[in-house]
Amino acid sequence: MRFKYLIAVIIVLFLGISMGYFLSALMSKPSVIKETVVTTVTNTTTIERVETITLPPEVITTTIVQTWPRTVIDALGREIVLNEPPKRVVSTMPSITESMFILGLSDKIVGVDTYSNWPPQILELINQGKIATVGGPWTLDIEKIVSLNPDLVLMCRGVKKHEIDFRSKLEEVGIKTFFLTCHTIKNQYDVYLDIRTLGKVFDVEQKAEVVIEDIQQKIDSVISKLTNLTKKPKVLRLVGPPAWGLISAGGDTFIHWLITTAGGVNIAASYSGWPRLSYEYILSQDPEVIVIGVHEVDPVKIIEELSQTPLINTTAWRNGRVYILTGEADDVVSRPGPRIADALSLLAQIIHPEIFGEIVRSDVIKLSSK
Repeated sequence: MRFKYLIAVIIVLFLGISMGYFLSALMSKPSVIKETVVTTVTNTTTIERVETITLPPEVITTTIVQTWPRTVIDALGREIVLNEPPKRVVSTMPSITESMFILGLSDKIVGVDTYSNWPPQILELINQGKIATVGGPWTLDIEKIVSLNPDLVLMCRGVKKHEIDFRSKLEEVGIKTFFLTCHTIKNQYDVYLDIRTLGKVFDVEQKAEVVIEDIQQKIDSVISKLTNLTKKPKVLRLVGPPAWGLISAGGDTFIHWLITTAGGVNIAASYSGWPRLSYEYILSQDPEVIVIGVHEVDPVKIIEELSQTPLINTTAWRNGRVYILTGEADDVVSRPGPRIADALSLLAQIIHPEIFGEIVRSDVIKLSSK
């Protein structure tokens, strides 16, 4: 009897220990197994290997695999296949050059248009012979571009010479072109689109997002100071002196966005694109602020010209609120690129000095009242 009793006790103990281990196993948290696909790309072959790693419980990781070749859609809606990030690039518009530099891609540039002058580093590289100039945006030297042996030429939608003439000539000799929105940009979101697109082309997407966030913060800072506006002055923006034909900015341009976001009313808003206004129309609208860009023109001569025009009959002239933009100030406001927040800040100061203070810059000339 004692022996049977001892056997029974042993069996009960064994079953208790076994159940304890079994319940412990059920209640324990499993390890997370992560399979990471590592892709190696050569010119002709894509090789994949699978690595299995046992991680501690509750540790979850995400692996992003970048693959080449990749297809990126340009501003003309074309699917452009890129085998790898471009290494030799020609920029044909100042705003494109500025975007390349702000994304840290200056080492990819072998050629730029003759108006690309920002940041100052670009001029140093040109003087050192590290970057060539290939003519103006509308007068590109195709032979010079071909001699640079680029693997990509960045061009501008909305510039017919780019879309038709230059594009076909370059592609005839096997040089790939890629179009950005640039000349048809309407607001800051179009600028962001171009920056993000360049991020995809050159595999710098994260840098592109950092740049965009910085621009938007500057824009938000300006807008926040204009929330309680009670008066929005009527603004005339001329993209050149009157002798050029009174060319203004219509309601579907980035300059219209700048004027309205800066707390003004664009008197050419009912037009599309870049209309030529008449003095009769301008006088009927009676602008309270006039902003004139005079790229590479002596501002003294512009002042003399203005004094002989019907613009002296506007409220802007009578109150001494005619501003002439030269040099960098004209570049900033004229280029739909990554300095769009700087352009907004400049125009906001011109339109609302009572909020931002009188603008004091050597490249902004304010005409005194007559």
